[in-house]
Order: sequence, then structure tokens, then C-alpha cells
Amino acid sequence: MAKPPKKIPATTAADTTVTTRPVQSGSGTRSNVSLPDTPLSGVDSTSGSSSTANIAPAVITVSTMPGPATQSVSAPRHAVAWPDNRLSELTPIGENSGLFTGPDQRTYAQLGSEGRFLVEEDAQGRYYMPMTFAPGVAGPFLTKPEGHASWQLQRPGRASSQTRTTATDTPLPAYLSPEDANTLTRADMSSAGIRYNKLKQAFVDTAEGTVMVRKNPQGEYLHVSATTRSAPDIVFEQIPDSLLWRRKTTQVQAGISTGVPRRIAEPTVESNKRVRLDASEQTVTTPPPAASLPNDQTPFFWLPWGHLNKPPVVESIQLGWLHYPIVPVGSNRTPKVYFVQHPDFAPARFEGFEQMLRSAPSLQPVATFRIGNDPGEIHPGKRFFEEPISQSVANTFPDFSAATAWAVGKRLFELADNSAVITGTGLVNIQAVLHQWKQKPFPSAPAYADPLNMLAIAPSIDVGGKKLIPMPSQSDSDLQRLTFDPQRFPIEWNHYKTWPTDLNLRRLLGALLIRCGYDVFPLTYEHRQPTLVFKREGHDPVYFLKLGSVAQVGLSHRPGNELADPSLPSKIGSEAFRELTTAATQGKVIWLIGGVLKVESNPDSVFIIRER
Repeated sequence: MAKPPKKIPATTAADTTVTTRPVQSGSGTRSNVSLPDTPLSGVDSTSGSSSTANIAPAVITVSTMPGPATQSVSAPRHAVAWPDNRLSELTPIGENSGLFTGPDQRTYAQLGSEGRFLVEEDAQGRYYMPMTFAPGVAGPFLTKPEGHASWQLQRPGRASSQTRTTATDTPLPAYLSPEDANTLTRADMSSAGIRYNKLKQAFVDTAEGTVMVRKNPQGEYLHVSATTRSAPDIVFEQIPDSLLWRRKTTQVQAGISTGVPRRIAEPTVESNKRVRLDASEQTVTTPPPAASLPNDQTPFFWLPWGHLNKPPVVESIQLGWLHYPIVPVGSNRTPKVYFVQHPDFAPARFEGFEQMLRSAPSLQPVATFRIGNDPGEIHPGKRFFEEPISQSVANTFPDFSAATAWAVGKRLFELADNSAVITGTGLVNIQAVLHQWKQKPFPSAPAYADPLNMLAIAPSIDVGGKKLIPMPSQSDSDLQRLTFDPQRFPIEWNHYKTWPTDLNLRRLLGALLIRCGYDVFPLTYEHRQPTLVFKREGHDPVYFLKLGSVAQVGLSHRPGNELADPSLPSKIGSEAFRELTTAATQGKVIWLIGGVLKVESNPDSVFIIRER
């Protein structure tokens, strides 16, 4: 067997399994967390999709935080809310300010009808809610509408965090009760997520609740009310690649909230057909570099994304005393990691998620988890992805064309939780695979993460005893072809083009496969036919690859039982034959066809498709 490629020393990833000391009941807590820089690699998951073998757990120490005995961990919300039966002890500050001084000489603010909560003031005179589980970290900022005697949470991405917001900036829409919302048509019955009642009145779902809307002559959807004509003047827009809607903001507001122009802060994804065509057009070009992540964020930068009340429409989790919309959990119903959604981006499919990572990665969901069972014990959030998934594929398999890197990334996204839409389980598994890919030949990566295993069987037509296989297009809905770009391996390619023999064809494909982390069985003296047998260390499948040069848009061959050929052992070698026959009895042989594709009007390329 050929000498396998030199292995890179593997770095053991840290698990997020936690160990905590018992905390006395009634005491506050804070977490002293020490985690590696790798983003929660190999997270333990009961879904069975990601590998967690030999992963050393990171130990998280929970120590007692000094504070008043009334700040109980078992009731994190009441640790900052003044008891309703003691409101008379609070002294108003000024007239209709919505602020009060308590007997503890601390300031409390009236938040709508939710109660009076502890607040603190920063150097710019802004009030915010302090985090009991993150001392010194400013929580959600508050705004006070003019003419009102109460405050409200300032929604991130809707107004500048440097200015006070007035009533005209953040008017409050009228949300339907969950019972009334259940009587509407389903959002997934409309591509825009619009729902209707029996009177054909239109409604849309937002993260905060369901609101009634109407379409104006400009095509915008305005908030309306069935009970009053003086409803707040609010325009709603659909979140790209999602059935959810949100308030539409001005370009100035969008630039302030995200740090990027509006067109980047909201990556627009067109139809799947257009996206695939765009990917195909990049076959011989290098993808543009992804936008870099901001490096000045605090560990709890995502705290202002929460809501006082549980959002009625989307899946959410309580962290601290606030509720956060999260990426749907997925198949692992007992997750350790939750992905908090950014208020300005709720992606559903790969195309939207990939475009976000490329142009505005700060909008990606933030991974966090509870240290214990209590909502008040929270780990700081972390962004999982430092680059687009297709770029990670291209880094791992550098000879792939740009279109193939995109297609493999999309297929990985779908296989990670057997879902075409985003899930928390899928994101954990994707991140684990991307980390395992960094240690070639990555024997710990799951089988579904192998690009050859991702290939769909190419459709064929029987013609006169021969099997005709039209050359699959890279823009097909399924991943049916791996394409290698000769511009990425000019030395091997020029050698083959100079002497295009069967032996050099085998050498060309063998070199590409070895760089992809496969072990190719050595060629024998009798090895006349253009055939390669190979496998990946630590995995069961054995690959049988028949090679040739294709000058048409399709190829034909006579299907047969290759194992019945009496000269096969001498052609492929006894070791390869033994591995091949053993795998065949177990149904673990993957039959491939590949070689050089030479089609007029298209640049030459190397391809591999799956025959059966």
C-alpha cells in the first residue's frame, strides 16, 4: 500500500462538558471560564452525529459571588425586580420619570407593565439593566418614549446605541394574543410568510409576536389595527430567507446598528437556481475574501438581544431573566449549546447562511450554554464560524473548483442534521467536522462528511447493452460531480497534458486523491487498465475508480461485475483485491468513474462521479 501522507499532529479539542462545585442555595454566582480559542470544537451531543472521542473536558469553576442575600440564583429575574408587595418603599425621582430610588439607594425603572427593575447609569447618561451573572457587563439599554411614564428595552439594530430613542423612533405595535394567532393560516403556506384570518386580513410574524398589516401602493407592508385608526406608523419587511418579519429601518439606522451598509447587513438571497448559476460561474475564479469578524466585542455582547417576555412565534430559551430567540434545536432535543439569533438575521437555508458569513459574519447566531440547570448561570457567547463554509471546504480540499467547494459545503450543511434548514444540532456538527478536517487524513470525521460519500448516484440510460451517463452539471440540485480545477495543480496537469497516457492519468488522479487525505493502493506491474482503488484511514468504504478521457457531454460503458474478472487481483494488487472483496461482501464498495473532461467551449477539468 502506498505510503500515506504525512500526518499532522492532532490537537485535542475541548468539550463543553462542565464540572461545577455545589453552590449554596440563595447565593449569587459568577462563572470563571477558561476555554481554548477553538470555538467549542467537538461539542458533546446526544444526536450521535459528531465525534467526541478522546476529548478532554474543559473545567468551569463556579464560585460564590458576594452580594445581598436577596439575590437568589434560583430566581434570577426577581434578583433585579423589586417585589410588587413593597412598591411603597420606592421613592419617585422627579415627575413621570419612570425612575425610583430604593431603600438600598439604588435606582429602579418601571418597564412597561412588567414591574420595576434595577438599572444603572453609564458615563453617557444611558440607563441599562445590570447582569447579576456577569458583573461589570452592561446589559440591555433602556429607552423612554416621550410622554410615557415607563421605559422599555432598546431593541438592538433598530436605533443608535449612542442616542436616546423617542416615541417616534420605536412605536409599539399591537400584537395578537397567541390564541388569536393560532386561528390564522400557517406562515409556511405563503412564500412571504403572510398569514390570513377569515376576513382575508393579512398578518405577519415577528420575533416579538404577530401583527396585522396592509400593503400600501409602494408595495410596503404597514402596521394596522382592527380597533383603532391611530395605529403607530410602522413598516415591516421580511427577513431574508425566513418566514419571519421585522421592522424596516432607515439606511442610517442600519449602518449604525450593524457597522456595515444596509445592502451588506441584509444579505439578499435570490432563487436557488440563480445561486447555483452564480456558483458555477466561479468555477475558475477564487472566491472573494470573507468579511472579518469584529474583534472588539465583549463576551456578553449578545445580551441586548433578549426579550422580557417569551416570544410567541419562534423557538426561544431563557438565559438570565430574558428570553432569547434561538436557532431551532433540531434532532438533539437535549442540547448543551444554544444558538442565539441576531435580531437582524434569521436564516433558514444554506444560501442565506453562506452569504451572511461572506458579507456580514457579525450577524451569525451566537453559541452559548448554561453552566448548570439554572437560567442565571450562563457561559459567554461565541461565534462559531470565522469564514464561509465553502471557504473551509476549499481550504481542506484545495484542488476543488469553486463550484464544487460551494456544492460540498451545501451538502455538508444539509447532512449535518438531515435537514435543508438551519438547526442548532446541524451547526454543532458542522463546526465539529470543520475542526476535524484540519487534521488530515481526519479519521475522526463522520462518514457523511467525506465528499465522495456525499455524491449522489449519477442518472443513467441503458442503450444497446451499454449504460449512458450524461455528464452531470455542477448546478444540479444534488451533488453529482466533483470537479478539480487544473489551475490549482499546474505541475501535475502540465505533465499529463504533455504525455496523456493511462499511466499518467492514474498518477494525476492518485496525486489529487492523496492530497484529499485518501490512501491509494500501489500500482502493480500488470496494472494496465486505468483503474484506482483507494480508501480513507479509519473508515470502512473502499472506492473503485475507473478512469478515462471524456470528450463528450456524456460517457458510456458496459456495466459488469468487475470482481468476477480473473485477472483483477494481478491488475490491482493482492492487498487491494482483498480489501475490495471484503468490502463488497459488506456492501461497502463505492463505484466511481472519473478522469479528464474535455468539452468544447469549456476549460479542461478533472472530474469524479458516482456510478453506483
